[in-house]
Amino acid sequence: SRPERGELAPEEQATQRARRETNGMAAKRGSDTLGKLLQEQCYRSQNAGRVGQTSLRMHVEAEARDLTGESFTRFMNDLYNRIYQMVNSSDLTEKLGGIYAIDELIDVQFGENATKISRFASYLRDAPFQPGVDIGLVTAASEALGHLVHTGGALTADVVEFEVKRALDWLENERSDSRRIAACLILTQMADNAPTVFNVQVPGFIHAIWFGLRDPKVTIRERAKLALRSCLCVVEERETRYRVQWYYKLFEETV
Repeated sequence: SRPERGELAPEEQATQRARRETNGMAAKRGSDTLGKLLQEQCYRSQNAGRVGQTSLRMHVEAEARDLTGESFTRFMNDLYNRIYQMVNSSDLTEKLGGIYAIDELIDVQFGENATKISRFASYLRDAPFQPGVDIGLVTAASEALGHLVHTGGALTADVVEFEVKRALDWLENERSDSRRIAACLILTQMADNAPTVFNVQVPGFIHAIWFGLRDPKVTIRERAKLALRSCLCVVEERETRYRVQWYYKLFEETV
């Protein structure tokens, strides 16, 4: 019998069902593969060849091309959820794997870029920088933040402002060695990767960096020195009436 007006012909209905089933099977296969590739990220630092360093990126790019509609949305929700769980895991290896996964996917074009930047920034905000955490974890998270702000975009200024102000507060008020080291590492990354935005924070930096430079721990002083070097590179590259004032302020502190 002929289909009613507005109804699809049986052949078209069958085609749509087949497409939905194909997308569903592809999403399931993609989910299984995703779990394996994310697990490989956990051992990236332990392998000279960095197993899975590009495989995860290639897989996500392929899924972004092949999946459509609800299937792609489910894949993205699964991806974000898995990475979040890894970064917040109590296991150091899984935490590192989550951070490496974020770093690997920052440049991948999938979904809304603003959503990706916002989610990754929030994932990197707290768990990797708790007091007493492993310095290797702090270093990896700081480098991932630097990579994130280097990509640019509308949210970069907000991320840099938050991270710099928090780092300066940690230098001035935090007693945890790991957080003071994290502060120096984050400041270095922000200055190196988002110098235009960082430039606005230079006055606060020049005030707070001395808490790091005068720290009794040599490891913190060394990292504070690197942060100061990055800041001075930002100052040197910009013609501003405040530049001489900042140099003089630094000179005064050394006398």
